[in-house]
Amino acid sequence: MIRLASLLPVAAALWVLPQWACAAATDWRDLESRIQYAWYTEDGRELAAVEKRVTELPAAEPLRSYYLALIQLHEGQLAQAAAHAGGAPAAAACVSSADDALAARPTDAEVLALQSLCMELRSHSRAVGLPFAASRDRAQMQRALQLDPRNPRVRLMAAQFAYVTARSTAERAQLVGPFQQAVDAFEAERQGLEHVPGWGAAEAWEGLARIHLERGDAIAARSALEHALLLMPEYSSAHRLLNQILSG
Repeated sequence: MIRLASLLPVAAALWVLPQWACAAATDWRDLESRIQYAWYTEDGRELAAVEKRVTELPAAEPLRSYYLALIQLHEGQLAQAAAHAGGAPAAAACVSSADDALAARPTDAEVLALQSLCMELRSHSRAVGLPFAASRDRAQMQRALQLDPRNPRVRLMAAQFAYVTARSTAERAQLVGPFQQAVDAFEAERQGLEHVPGWGAAEAWEGLARIHLERGDAIAARSALEHALLLMPEYSSAHRLLNQILSG
C-alpha cells in the first residue's frame, strides 16, 4: 500500500509547477499598464523602455506585435505633437508591427484599427502624402468596425481617426456620437470580466470632452474630463483641457 507521506513530494511538485509556469508567463496586464501610464504622462523614455522590453519577448508571443504597434503609435503621436522628426519612423514601425500581427490574425479588428491610425499618422508625418492613402486607411478602419462593432477600442480608434482626418472644426464638432459610442462600449465592457487588451477608457472620455469643448459646451466637457481623470489622475492632456476650461 502506498503511504500518504510518499505522495507528498509528488503533490508538492505538481502544485509548484503551475505557479512557476504562471510566473514565467508574460504579464501583459502589467506591460499594458506601463504603456498607458507612459502615454498618459507623455513620458517618451518610459515608452522606449517598455518597447525594448516587449521587443525582447519571443516572436511567438501572440500579443507581442499588437503591443509593439500600440507603443509605436503612441511614440509617433508624441513626436508629432512635439513637432519632432520621429513621427514618421515610429508610424512606419507601427504599420510593420501591425503587419506581423495580421499575418497570424488577419481579421483582428483591433490590429486593423491600430494600423489604420498608424498609416494615417505616417502619411501626415511625411513631406509628401501617399496617393489615395486617406481613402485606403478609412476603408480599413470601416472594415475593423464591421468586424467587431462592439469592441470599445475599435470604436475609440474609429472616432480618433475621424477626428484627425476632419477638415474643419465644424466637421470635428459632429463627432459627439462616435466618441459617445466609444464611451458607452467601454462602460459595457466594465460590466464583464477584465481582459487584455483593456486600454482606452480614459482616452474615450478625453476625446468626448474635446468635442464638447469645440462645440462650446464647457460644462459637458468638464464632466467628461472628470470621468477621464477619475480613471487616470495623471492624464496630462486631460489636465491641459481642464485648465483651459477653468481659465477661460
